[in-house]
Amino acid sequence: MTLSILTHPLATFLAGLMVSLAAILLVLASCAAPNDSARDVAAYRNRLEKTAASDLRPGSPGETEALARFQSFLQEIGDVKKVHANTSKVYAADAYLDDTLAVHHGAAEIEAYFTKTSETMTEYKVTIDDVARSGNDYYVRWTMIVAAPALSGGKPVHSIGISQIRLNREGKVAFHQDFWDAGKNFYAHLPVVGGAVGFVHKRLASN
Repeated sequence: MTLSILTHPLATFLAGLMVSLAAILLVLASCAAPNDSARDVAAYRNRLEKTAASDLRPGSPGETEALARFQSFLQEIGDVKKVHANTSKVYAADAYLDDTLAVHHGAAEIEAYFTKTSETMTEYKVTIDDVARSGNDYYVRWTMIVAAPALSGGKPVHSIGISQIRLNREGKVAFHQDFWDAGKNFYAHLPVVGGAVGFVHKRLASN
C-alpha cells in the first residue's frame, strides 16, 4: 500500500514540484547580492566631497537658469530627440549620475543611458513638486508616471522621488543622486522578479 502511494503519478508530481521549488530557492539564495551597503554609502559621500560647488548665489539668474534647464530635462526624458539635444547642456562632461538602478559617469554615458531608457517607454510624465536648496546642493522632489511593455504589463506605474544635484561653475549638473524606491517602483513590476519582490513585501508587512 505504501509503495503504491509513493509511485502514484500525483505523488511523483508533487515530489518533483518540491524538488524544483527547493532548487529555485537555492538558486535565488546564491544570487542574492552581497551586503555592500556601507561601501555604497561611503562611495556616495566620497563622490560628493570631490564635487566642487558652483557658488551660485541663491536667486541669481545663473541659479534660476540652471535649475530650469535641469527640471525641463527631467520632464523631457521620454523624448529621444530632446535627450540628444540637451544632455550635454544640462550635465557636465565629467558628471556623475546614480538613479538607484545604475551608476553612470560623464555626459556621453548619461546621454546613452537616457536614450535607451526613452526608447523602451511608451508613456512618461514627470511633475516637479518642489525644489529646495541646502548649502551647495539642490533637492528636486518629483512625481513620475512611466509605462513600458516590460513593466506591469504595460500599465502606467506611478512613483515619487527626489533628485539631489550639485552644479558646477558653468551651471551644469556635476553630481546627481536619486532617492527613489526602485524595488517598489521598478523591480516589483517586472515579470517573475516582481512576484518574488511582492512575496517579500507581504512577509515583511505581516510581521
